[in-house]
Amino acid sequence: MYQLLIVDDEHSVVDSLALTIPWEEHGIEEVHRAYSAEEALTIANHHAIDLLITDIRMPEMDGLELIERIRRFSRKVRCIILSGHDEFEYAQRAIQFGAMSYLLKPVDIDALIAAVRTGIDDIEREWKEISSRQRLQQTLHANLPLLRNQLLNDLLRNKPLRSELLEERLSILGLEFRIGCAYQIMVVRLEEDFSGYDLQSLSLLEYAVGNIAEEVLHDLFEVWHGTTEQGYLVFLLRSRTKEGIALADSYALKLQNHVQKFLKGSITICLGGGGTFPERLSECYLSSVSSIQRNAGLHHSYFITVDDMPPPPKDKRRISLLEPPLLPSLLEAGNWEEALVKVGRMLQADEHAGEPPPDHLLTVLLYLSSAFSISFSAETGSVEEQLGEEFDLLVRKKGHLSRQRILDWAKDRIEAIRSRTSDGMEDAHRQIASKVRAFIQEHLAAGVSLQLVADHVGLHPVYLSKVYKTVTGETIGDYLFRTRMERAAHLLHDSTLKIAEISSQLGFLAPPHFIKIFKKHYGCTPQEFRTR
Repeated sequence: MYQLLIVDDEHSVVDSLALTIPWEEHGIEEVHRAYSAEEALTIANHHAIDLLITDIRMPEMDGLELIERIRRFSRKVRCIILSGHDEFEYAQRAIQFGAMSYLLKPVDIDALIAAVRTGIDDIEREWKEISSRQRLQQTLHANLPLLRNQLLNDLLRNKPLRSELLEERLSILGLEFRIGCAYQIMVVRLEEDFSGYDLQSLSLLEYAVGNIAEEVLHDLFEVWHGTTEQGYLVFLLRSRTKEGIALADSYALKLQNHVQKFLKGSITICLGGGGTFPERLSECYLSSVSSIQRNAGLHHSYFITVDDMPPPPKDKRRISLLEPPLLPSLLEAGNWEEALVKVGRMLQADEHAGEPPPDHLLTVLLYLSSAFSISFSAETGSVEEQLGEEFDLLVRKKGHLSRQRILDWAKDRIEAIRSRTSDGMEDAHRQIASKVRAFIQEHLAAGVSLQLVADHVGLHPVYLSKVYKTVTGETIGDYLFRTRMERAAHLLHDSTLKIAEISSQLGFLAPPHFIKIFKKHYGCTPQEFRTR
């Protein structure tokens, strides 16, 4: 059932159309009445209007503008225009605004009902098309890579999936893999040559590597590939010929060469085990990832086969994250260069040491995020915002963790903390200078000294003088003298106070001293200044 909105500034027209036609018989569940365009907009904002009947000429807004604004709430609303003017221009504009009918007043009820029925039929036809098999197939095709990737990740995670459901999904997604067929797994990791790209751009590179692999392997293999949450590219290979598996090594090396040539970067490829699909899929994947991690950073464009991997060497490089000085202490003290050196030591930033193990990199990343969070300011945003999108992607795509990526991210965070701290320090110094000036203005009569001002703001006189000079470009003594002279000139010009009284108000111990200082500054005595 559908909802209809009738709009006209003539109340009688709206009430007549709403109350005299048996709308329920024509598929209309609810009829709304509006006597102005603004009232119509309010109704459309609170109800799912399917059909609109509106007058074209109304005081505050014409029917065509009303249609345009209502379509912001619902693009699918069907509109019928009523007009007392049989003019081609109106009809032409109505068509431009997407009105489906243009009826003249007085309204022919049968023609109006027919127009409403046409609108309902049009709505139903559109919804049938949306839900049609053809539309579903188009949507499926558009999302095919995403759905294939999701299914592959489910299998790699050993997610339980009934055999009949798995077969059905494989068929729907157009994959040639079937339960019981032979397969081999190949896992790829993008190496440091691609470190200049942000992690968002890496998605495009992963897509490019996938396309190259499809092209290289297509002749001998049915290929199903996807990207895991850790950032590894996984390729399931199903040989089209008996010779295919035997040639897998050479085709994998060909893929490696093509990536180097066309994408200008290196990749590590692990040609892992295989079996009968989908058995041992998760096991083969984890074994391949482990092999890649043991060799991370040792080679460029390294090719590994799991079967001939040597036992993992013991990692003797252990850098304590809690070795003093602690990173939070360095950040708090503003020792930015030493903080960067500390991060480098955590990441074993020695070009001869090779890439730290992935677990070590993740541990350092999480430690750094904790240390930085202590130094973040609530005014600058949430902790998640200040850690940055790069941190979120590094945690999620652990396959792309590398010493250089973490070091670059850490440098950015330390620079942000340094910049904020510097700005905060400047603000604090400006506040100190403001307190100094306010104190001097209020205590001129009592006599002001540097020690009194320093005691007021709670700083050592020498440090206070340095801060004030840095902020204002003048000394506190310069400001005190200038303030006294400006105040003296003002009082001499705008008051009848005696010279001795002015001298007292400015904190001078004796009028002669005041007269001497004033004459030196202005070139005349206070009395001469007042007389002029």
